[in-house]
Amino acid sequence: MPIIDLALWDLERLTGAREQGIMKALDYIKGNLESREGDRLKFEATHDRPDFFSAEGLARAIKGVLGIEAGAPRAEVKAGDVQLIYGERIEERPYALMAIVRGLRLDDEAIAQMIQLQEKLHDTYGRDRRKIAIGFYDLAKIKPPIYYKRVSADDEYVPLGLDRPVKVREMYELTDKGRKYAGLIKREAPPALVDSSGQIMVIIPVLGSECCKVTASTRDVLIDVTGQDPAYISKVMSVLVYSLLERSDAKVVELVKTSGGVVDISPRLLAVRRSDVSALLGVEVGEEEYADLLRRARYDVEGERVVVPPYRINVLSWIDVAEDVAILKGYNKLPREPPPMSTAGRRHRVEASSWGARRALLSLGFYEVMNYVLSPAQLLGAFGLGYAEVLNPASERLNAVRSSLLPGLLDMASRAKRKEVRMFEVGDVFDGETKRAVAFVLAKDGATLTDGLAVLRALCVRLGARCEASNHKAPWCIEGRCAKISGDLSGIIGEVKPEILERIGLLKPTVAAELYL
Repeated sequence: MPIIDLALWDLERLTGAREQGIMKALDYIKGNLESREGDRLKFEATHDRPDFFSAEGLARAIKGVLGIEAGAPRAEVKAGDVQLIYGERIEERPYALMAIVRGLRLDDEAIAQMIQLQEKLHDTYGRDRRKIAIGFYDLAKIKPPIYYKRVSADDEYVPLGLDRPVKVREMYELTDKGRKYAGLIKREAPPALVDSSGQIMVIIPVLGSECCKVTASTRDVLIDVTGQDPAYISKVMSVLVYSLLERSDAKVVELVKTSGGVVDISPRLLAVRRSDVSALLGVEVGEEEYADLLRRARYDVEGERVVVPPYRINVLSWIDVAEDVAILKGYNKLPREPPPMSTAGRRHRVEASSWGARRALLSLGFYEVMNYVLSPAQLLGAFGLGYAEVLNPASERLNAVRSSLLPGLLDMASRAKRKEVRMFEVGDVFDGETKRAVAFVLAKDGATLTDGLAVLRALCVRLGARCEASNHKAPWCIEGRCAKISGDLSGIIGEVKPEILERIGLLKPTVAAELYL
């Protein structure tokens, strides 16, 4: 989990609270105080609370716990005059959204917290800058409008940390960030933000420019977030904007005009019933106490609806709101009751059978493999099997839920460089319902159904199961060399068709079996 570095004196400045109150409030905040060295604190934040990735977000929560401020933070959000123009479509990062926070009071510690928030969001929600990239700029040093376009690797700018202009292609080698992130872009034509005077503000997502760096004298900060999903970008932008607002006197946010999308940092209304929260926590929460706890958790309450601040991107349902109520009420004040169970815990019979099958097959000279539950649809189709397709797969190879262990097991066997392959797998499959299956493959010169039946009988004996074989047909079996298993266990065993073996690259006679436990 992210470890956040903080200064106690900075938290005191942001909250107006004393050390004792701050330390007490941290006990009520989701996360853990990792360590303290003098005035420096190390706070372990949970991944679902990105608003705690810097001192500003923690200060906002501390003020709520201590009752210094209650309810959702207030901000004036309006359309600004600054415009972002898309010079061309950037395929790898098609969306760029911007906002301006005005009236900031910054110093070295505040800037360090901004950088920490930026990097923690890059590492977690940004997948190390692959999914999103974030930038901060001093608005006073920029001449609008701003252009989002590609630049040439031969163009020059002064990268952060350097004191002279260099070509973009030189930046890739001269800086740590260049060496680390240049592989994420088209190096010869990288995406960039360029103002109307022609100065390069940043090479996205690699490194910003010294020309518009935020310093202690900066009063108005321009924020940009680029990526592939405008809704996701808006969520990250909300975290950034509301963190900077904790250091703003004006509490003004201006949304930059752009044709690529609209930054949505508006609060959300969520239906939450007090009776449901009370039932979940196991204790009656009174109406006044309920409203007070929600406001101290920095929500607003409107009857049976809760106003969720935009930076709370982790709040997905009323359960998340109930968790905040429980945290602020105190878990020690909730009733402690043993679960209503009349029996002691023991291993489920399916798990016991699974371990029995593993031991039996290992003793017969087979070795175990483990494949993913998700499988290539093309592979399942080659065996004539039905399957559930994944509508939005993360990978083209993992686009179906496996309905059998055999395709993946045989695909794995085809990669084994041995004269004889003895391989098995135990795992779940889905063919309308979830089942636990055990499958084995025996591939060698001269392998026949008889060899497979010998293994099958030994497995059934070890499991104490009665198994019978009868003639059967299956789309992946050689006709007349296939059997259906019935009795205490059900399944199928047979010799795999040569055309299927050739297709997956397993060039040995192969017998395979799959049983449901």
